[in-house]
Amino acid sequence: MAVEDLTDDEWALIEQLFYEEPTQSAPRGRRRIEARAVVNAVLWLLSTGKSCNALPGRYPSSPTCRRRFDQWRADGTLAEVIKLLGESGRDISLDRAGAMTLKRPAQPQRPGQNHTRGAFWANPAPWRAPVKTP
Repeated sequence: MAVEDLTDDEWALIEQLFYEEPTQSAPRGRRRIEARAVVNAVLWLLSTGKSCNALPGRYPSSPTCRRRFDQWRADGTLAEVIKLLGESGRDISLDRAGAMTLKRPAQPQRPGQNHTRGAFWANPAPWRAPVKTP
């Protein structure tokens, strides 16, 4: 399934939603990926229903897209993008995307390990408080 990136006219409709995004003022660290590139990736994910790890190479990294998707969904930006693009005639089907959620790849489970908040301990002794004996 071919998913088209935003046209200049479509971007003009939603561009004002991203003016408040932080910009990098210091010359340190990585450059912030432009919102338009991430919107294109999110639209690809919503249209195909595939996981972030299946993003084609022309889009930003999956952690970047995942983080912005979660942020935009939480603050209402994503709903507004979908509404504006829908009104302009773009067909965005959310049925295949699980009602605006992106699939996360399954994490492999290893037998015999304790799983707590993504951290793995073979021996719980180091993280337990010492027990006082009378």
